[in-house]
Amino acid sequence: MKQCRVCHVEMGERTIPSRRVYEVPDFVFFSHARHFAAKLECQSCHGDVALQASVQAQQPVRMKWCVDCHKSSKAPAACNTCHELGQ
Repeated sequence: MKQCRVCHVEMGERTIPSRRVYEVPDFVFFSHARHFAAKLECQSCHGDVALQASVQAQQPVRMKWCVDCHKSSKAPAACNTCHELGQ
């Protein structure tokens, strides 16, 4: 919830039952902050969560999907952008 409140300040101290919807392997680095700074809309990955009864995965968490997005957005797509090399 603390991480959610970084963007969702209107939540106050309200608690919401949560579970991780998207999982990435330990050797993959993902930063919401970097995507937010790049002005990527949350809906791009999460869909319109306001219309969902419960948040469900909207996109496959596959390397191809991420690389395709990086290429179409002209974002870095080098291996070490998202992966710790040597693992």
